[in-house]
Amino acid sequence: MEENNINIEEIMADIKREIKEKGLTGDMLSFEDVPYKKTPQAGGSVREALDFLNSNYNVQPYKELKGNPLKTSFKKVIRKLMKFYIEPTVNDQNNVNSSIVTVLNGLAENSPEKAISKAETLELAQKELLIRIEKLEKENEELRKALGKQENV
Repeated sequence: MEENNINIEEIMADIKREIKEKGLTGDMLSFEDVPYKKTPQAGGSVREALDFLNSNYNVQPYKELKGNPLKTSFKKVIRKLMKFYIEPTVNDQNNVNSSIVTVLNGLAENSPEKAISKAETLELAQKELLIRIEKLEKENEELRKALGKQENV
């Protein structure tokens, strides 16, 4: 039996030498900094998950058949025999998926984040209007004073 001796110090020395030769430094990108497209299963945002659902809610009843021609022919016969059962079931599932996606889209439109955003926008508009009213009241007061001075003259 052949014995495999692994020299970790030698491997680390090779890695450090290679890093030094390539001029890599610790302030360069880490794995967390590299952008990649997350799938809904990989913890993406709610918006990404909803986009995925919007584009994938419709299920096809049959996948493309590939491979051995004899097996493919046999599968085609089985499909034709099962068509009466498979297609209505898939259509029902597609209807359910469509309804669920519609409801989720509606919930996303009326999400608390959007309600908060709308409320913040309304508050800012209200503050701006109050400032404008205050300026107009000051201007009105100055005009009344100026008019009063003209009448006294």
